[in-house]
Amino acid sequence: MTTLLLFPALALAPASNPPALFDRSAWFLLPAFAAGVFMVLAMIECLAAFIASQPRRKNPSNRAAVMERLLALNGEGQPYRLASAPPADLEVIFDPVDPSWRARFARVKLTTHYRARLLLDEERHQVRWFEVLRSSSFFVGFQNLRPRLGWGIWVWAGYFDVQWTGMAYGMRPGFLPRIVEAVRFRLDTVALKREIRAVASRAGWGFRPKVWWFQVRRRRDGTIPRGLIPSETRYWTERQFWGVVYPLFYLLTIGYIVVAASGWKALRTWDTLLPVLGFSAFWWSIWGGIMTVFWLVDRRTRQSVKRGPA
Repeated sequence: MTTLLLFPALALAPASNPPALFDRSAWFLLPAFAAGVFMVLAMIECLAAFIASQPRRKNPSNRAAVMERLLALNGEGQPYRLASAPPADLEVIFDPVDPSWRARFARVKLTTHYRARLLLDEERHQVRWFEVLRSSSFFVGFQNLRPRLGWGIWVWAGYFDVQWTGMAYGMRPGFLPRIVEAVRFRLDTVALKREIRAVASRAGWGFRPKVWWFQVRRRRDGTIPRGLIPSETRYWTERQFWGVVYPLFYLLTIGYIVVAASGWKALRTWDTLLPVLGFSAFWWSIWGGIMTVFWLVDRRTRQSVKRGPA
């Protein structure tokens, strides 16, 4: 009789909510972190795909002709030169100092170093582009008889449009190298890429910035890696692929965080939905503004390329 009376009591008792995943263990943060990282990478790839120029559909030049036109950019007075650099096809070597410095001084130290690699994708008629800009400083000395040590380094990689100013130091040999002369130099990656784009455009090729260094490297058999886009979707354009993958990773990341923090039932309450919708509106408005700025800059660059000499 006592047992039978317990069933109505159990039926009328409120069901206790299970603890959220984040309350159970901090390890449940790892999937959220991984999804967020993939979302950011997809966002960068999406941006790079949208600012890329498309190849001409009719009568594009072959790879050898494009290579010849690019090497023709080498000339006197240029702060850079293009040279063969396997496993990539070409490398942009930036050397802003006067050639006489190499003979006058034992060493020339630059505060900023710039390199760019190109790969000519004849199948898609694309000039793949990846660039690296790094700056470093190191100081050992004394201040009021106190030893001082300072150093710093930063690196940009992928694709960027900057006009940078650095210093070049002519140094004499010795146990403690002496700086004899210093000059300021200017690095203009905008003008450099404008010339590369112009050559690609006149040849009927597109210009495609790449995010990762291995995307401008050929395999040992000479083929080009395309592993970031699954074979089942290769018939999509890169804009279509990343334009779908990026929003999907955003939904996956936000959805997992909400469910892991508050449970499935939280998705049915306005207390949870309103902040999520507000943050999403803010996120996508910022993203839309960034895309608009890049689109306007890229449109201006293409117009300047088209007005250039044929």
